[in-house]
Amino acid sequence: MQENKRYIFWALRLLIGGIFFYAGLEKILDPFDFSVAIYNYRLFPDPLLGVMAATIPWIEAMAGVFLLSGFNTKGAAALTSFLLLIFTGLILISAIRGLDIDCGCFGSLERKVGWLAILEDTSLFVISMSVLLFEKNALNLQELINKMLPRRIEE
Repeated sequence: MQENKRYIFWALRLLIGGIFFYAGLEKILDPFDFSVAIYNYRLFPDPLLGVMAATIPWIEAMAGVFLLSGFNTKGAAALTSFLLLIFTGLILISAIRGLDIDCGCFGSLERKVGWLAILEDTSLFVISMSVLLFEKNALNLQELINKMLPRRIEE
């Protein structure tokens, strides 16, 4: 049973990692489109738009890489959970305000702000928090590398 849980959390970690890597990469490839999506929320000052459009996608993609590879999975899961909490809040605020905009979540993939996006992001938040809180002994690349590297001899 314990081994089954390990594979379930491994699959959940890969799911979140893959989603964040893909979302970040899409925005890295088209930062202007992402800056327009951020602008459409009408919540951030114009001078911050470029900085946000240039940094958020890299943070997402790197968090995805860490989750996919198994390096620092707890830190990456904490980061993705935090980002999902912010994204869900932004989408909720925009839905309440009645904005009919693309959320900008996946670059060129259209995803409108609304209750479905809130439900999807909330589900991803629960999965990400599950990985953060409950994944033990993660199947990962770091474990394999540690086994391959020679151990330092203690004096």
